[in-house]
Amino acid sequence: MIVDSSLSSESIHLLKLRGQSDQEVSHFADLLSDANEKIRQDISAKEILSDMNPNELALIQASAGLVDPISVDALSNEGAINLLAQPDKKGMVDLNNDGLVEVGIAKSIVFPPVNAPESVRVAWEEATQGMSEKDKMVLQLHMHTTVYGVHIDGIPTKQPLSPEAQWGKNGIEQLFEQLRSALDFSVAMDGWNRYNLLKQGFFDQFEQALGNSVSQAGAESELSNGGGSEELFAAI
Repeated sequence: MIVDSSLSSESIHLLKLRGQSDQEVSHFADLLSDANEKIRQDISAKEILSDMNPNELALIQASAGLVDPISVDALSNEGAINLLAQPDKKGMVDLNNDGLVEVGIAKSIVFPPVNAPESVRVAWEEATQGMSEKDKMVLQLHMHTTVYGVHIDGIPTKQPLSPEAQWGKNGIEQLFEQLRSALDFSVAMDGWNRYNLLKQGFFDQFEQALGNSVSQAGAESELSNGGGSEELFAAI
């Protein structure tokens, strides 16, 4: 659940943006290292947080960018686990597969989903390279609502597929059918405005990048199994 506690460069960058000193970054890394060791001993994230002193909890709070102090009793298992993951989100979990990631009591949309294979994140980075953060946020929200629907009282309006089904070959094909159908409707209503052109270009690049990763995974799976077939999701 938790990645190697040696902090990634992205995590360190985020911690610095959140006002953490070098000493605080080092202390946070030590807390994650200790948490990793305890989790290997089957100690839950909530237990680990409960054993922390107020200064350590305050550091976890600041490192996660949370406004309110951490109340361990108010946390879900997902929220507790993600407090002990790196800020770059690569070690975070989405236990109920709703597309929202709980960090403490805060919930945020994360796309690519944390439950998706690494190949999806790589394809996303390739397809959004050079885009502004604003454009990326527009696309993240659009992709999230296509996969998970709109959240009403914390419940998605769509029943999401399992990660294995969503990011397998058939799931990817169905996803882009939905995306392009919605784009056709949007163009019929608004014409080829800037955001419709943005989505069209992104869909083409993202689909190609995902297709390449699935094809590569399938070829590797066949080689490793002597021509046999396995779930592509497992391979990627």
